[in-house]
Amino acid sequence: MRRLMLTALACLALAACKDEAAADPLELLGMGVEWHVTEIAGTAVPEGVGVTIARPEDGMIAGTSGCNRYSGRVSTHDGKLEIGALAGTRMACLGPAEEVERAFHSTIGRAKDAQMAGDVLELTDAAGKVLIRAMK
Repeated sequence: MRRLMLTALACLALAACKDEAAADPLELLGMGVEWHVTEIAGTAVPEGVGVTIARPEDGMIAGTSGCNRYSGRVSTHDGKLEIGALAGTRMACLGPAEEVERAFHSTIGRAKDAQMAGDVLELTDAAGKVLIRAMK
């Protein structure tokens, strides 16, 4: 009986931890925090190319995407991220910055969740695959 009670308490504790992990993913992004993207779709962002993600205000996401600045709407629905179409500046990008910018814009919209792996923010798709990694 004692073992059964301990098992039940352990299951309840794990369920409580799972609920905390399933909290609003926007909370992990933090308001006014700038994240520096280190990896997009499994490829490292080259040194000298800046990609950032920030929430300057509620409902907004903004930053740099390689050589241009972007902004757009962000929200959650049923606990999942919803990143709207991004608007941005239109400076010409060449070389690695152009490739990174293209990868970022084609990847960020697929992000549906956020999690922390140590000090690293991971944006994942609906299946849990890491799409973007970033650090403060």
